[in-house]
Amino acid sequence: MSLAEEIRACQVREGELALFWLGQAGFLLVDSLGQQLAIDPYLTNCGERIRGFKRISPMMLSPEAFHPDYYITTHTHFDHFDYDAIPVIARNGKTIFLGPESCQQEMDKLDIAHDHRRKLCVGDTVTFPGITITACRADHGTMAPDAIGLLVEMGGHRLYFSGDTAFHADLCKEVAAFGPEVAALSINGAFGNMTAWEGAEAANLVGASIAIPCHFWTFTEHGGAPWVFSEFLKKIGDCEPVCMRQGEMLLLAREA
Repeated sequence: MSLAEEIRACQVREGELALFWLGQAGFLLVDSLGQQLAIDPYLTNCGERIRGFKRISPMMLSPEAFHPDYYITTHTHFDHFDYDAIPVIARNGKTIFLGPESCQQEMDKLDIAHDHRRKLCVGDTVTFPGITITACRADHGTMAPDAIGLLVEMGGHRLYFSGDTAFHADLCKEVAAFGPEVAALSINGAFGNMTAWEGAEAANLVGASIAIPCHFWTFTEHGGAPWVFSEFLKKIGDCEPVCMRQGEMLLLAREA
């Protein structure tokens, strides 16, 4: 069964939330209403076309087969803002695209309809039925000055997606006030991102129960050490490290 078929067949009960890792920093959330929220999916080889970054991981999902209700891009780097996938996905006429001002400007260039877009900058909160999304701080330096992280409430669960960011203890403390159950953290340690050790420290500081490392092994230029993240996190806190394979689903269930 292909990943697209698995997503279509996904049955989620009330109080549950399905989380798929799409590779790199890409995730898909599916709730009991069948709503799909995509975050930073990198589905094509546009990085090689734009910057010469050859993809060494498999493409899990074709843009033509991907029809999320909501699609968030945290900043304009090609592995988060997929320049080749977004116009294809937009043709379905239902997906709502969200992202900061820089992403909105790139969507203008791609002729993404304004009535299918929502601006999402640091401090903004957007709500949909059963879903609340808040943009929080991320420090990706001058490479992406308006990059955001995400605090997501969906299906009765709270999740933090760091996006691309350097480590800052004060940022982690701000996220901790949200009370995330799950933290998905970029840990490749290059291009302004946290190292594996910093990612583990961030997971511990935000107080998540589950920490998922991401943003590694898609390009040789990125590197990444998820096993180091996992082993270090086990030593410093009670948070459970969960390393997912690309395309894998993690089912979150509400405690009785």
